[in-house]
Amino acid sequence: MRIFIAVAETGALNSAARRLEVSPSAVSKHIAALENKLGAQLLTRTTRQVALTEVGITYLESCQRIITELDKADSAANSASGSVQGVLHVGAPPGFAHRHVAPHLPIFLEEYPYLSVELQSTEADQDMIDAGFDLCIRISPHSDHDKLVYTELAPNSRRLLATPDYLAAHGAPLKPADLSGHRLITQTANSSANYWHFKDGNSHQTIHARGHLMMDSGDAMLRAVLNNGGIAMLPTYMTARHIRSGSLVTILDSLVMEDYPIHAVTLPNRHSIPKIEVFLQFLQSLYGDVPYWDALDAPPSAAALRATI
Repeated sequence: MRIFIAVAETGALNSAARRLEVSPSAVSKHIAALENKLGAQLLTRTTRQVALTEVGITYLESCQRIITELDKADSAANSASGSVQGVLHVGAPPGFAHRHVAPHLPIFLEEYPYLSVELQSTEADQDMIDAGFDLCIRISPHSDHDKLVYTELAPNSRRLLATPDYLAAHGAPLKPADLSGHRLITQTANSSANYWHFKDGNSHQTIHARGHLMMDSGDAMLRAVLNNGGIAMLPTYMTARHIRSGSLVTILDSLVMEDYPIHAVTLPNRHSIPKIEVFLQFLQSLYGDVPYWDALDAPPSAAALRATI
């Protein structure tokens, strides 16, 4: 059943094999054996992908319920023995994973010593099923079309920033239109992150920013900004300590409208699995309504200090 679910969810025998860490031939044999036992065809196969038959669609729903209940039963038995166990597979964007997940994992594992965590840095949303993640952290608008469960972890803001030296040399923009006269540092050309949103009286204004420097990494953009390269739109989870120290200055704060909450994303019916549930609770408690990276007027918390190491 697990192999059948993996094939159905990934749409390919090879993808299911990678997810389960078995050979494609083993996947094919298990599917054939399952169909032979049921006396029904569950999948139609082509050279590149598979599709569910009508019987397969119905059977998949039953299998998912059964496996979910089995996983819950296993987890409940583990919890009853006094431990949450297993390997938790987590994916997160590199800039967030390195700053605000990895530094706190030792604290998490002190509380749950029978758990192991595998953290992978990934920007690709579609990796979740193929790579077998239990939980992914996403910093992008909430999708209503991917059939995943979204749990909000923390607010998140992007701000326009530059160094005091750059602004002293080139002047600070007073309105969004002034940005066209400045050196901009943006994501690569086709990125949706280059659409910058501003208040415009009672309406909104969107600018498609075209950078003099274009990069595919927020960390690379940050390095360029810190070296007086120009103005960039970057998230505060990357820049807050530089704002606190005065090495970066925010621009047009009252007009910028860039707020996409940080979400944890799980597969349907899996967010209540104990190892996932305790990690969600840990992250929500860690970040809170005002995440530590945005608490600029307060002394750095223990979590903030861990994140700066």
